[in-house]
Amino acid sequence: MYISLEVITGVTLVLIFLILLLSTNFLKKFSRQQAYYKSIIDTSTNIVLLSDQKNILSANKTFFNYFEAFNNIDDFSKKHACICEFFEEEDGYLSPLNDGVAWVEYLVTFQMIKHKIKMKIDEESYYFLASASLIDEKKNIYALILSDITEQETTRHELVSLSIKDELTHIGNRKLYDDVLLKQIILAQRYVHPFSLVMLDIDFFKKINDSLGHDIGDKVLKEYTRLISYTLREVDTFCRIGGEEFILILPHTTKDKGYILAQKLRKLVEEHKEITSITMSFGVVEYLKGDDEESIFSRADKALYRAKESGRNRVVIG
Repeated sequence: MYISLEVITGVTLVLIFLILLLSTNFLKKFSRQQAYYKSIIDTSTNIVLLSDQKNILSANKTFFNYFEAFNNIDDFSKKHACICEFFEEEDGYLSPLNDGVAWVEYLVTFQMIKHKIKMKIDEESYYFLASASLIDEKKNIYALILSDITEQETTRHELVSLSIKDELTHIGNRKLYDDVLLKQIILAQRYVHPFSLVMLDIDFFKKINDSLGHDIGDKVLKEYTRLISYTLREVDTFCRIGGEEFILILPHTTKDKGYILAQKLRKLVEEHKEITSITMSFGVVEYLKGDDEESIFSRADKALYRAKESGRNRVVIG
């Protein structure tokens, strides 16, 4: 059964409220009420944890539906210091450290954002919507709620995979470029880390289509995008944004390092000579304070134009 993220968020808020009640001195005097609220939390389909960031202090019964190898938190803690040991690194999901901030603190600091976690437990991947609340500042105790959204995320991945891939080359399309670029701009503004854009296209591609035919042109696009893809880091984003025009988004990369990569790709393409010999031109720019999606794209486009105007098969920094 599909449950919307809005419903999951609402249930999460209720659970955090119940945990807050359990943590008050008032309820500590009334064991019957305490047992009542604990039973509600235990019957929740969400994982509910109390943690001091270093250790899990308690967990509800649902936690052990996922971590079936353990009977209690003591058993779990003997082998694992943190559930973040089970996190799978993937773009769009929390890591143990996020821009240098521990994941629990990150959840609390950026509560306005919906955070998702991907975990691998007993060789099976699960997706969770995660939230956290500081419930005891003196003891540094946090309430953590993990709501299983595996079904929703699996469906979303299938749909997203279709919507963000270029049909011919199977790299990213313009939509993926727009999404990733916006995210990189937000991160650069918040944490002041560099990123660069590299715009590139195939020199005289129209001549290939006119002289050899569009079928050969398509094979060239597929062959050389495959070649470039193998050279990139996992964190880099490679997209086709026009017929023979492509763009790279390079996180944590200055324009000087972007230039070095672009030169490496330029030589790689020139020497490959599969299907037919081609060359490519490159324009490299680095994010500048105040840039938006249009301004940084425009600077990269102008740098690429200068590369073509000055003879093609070269790299120009904008």
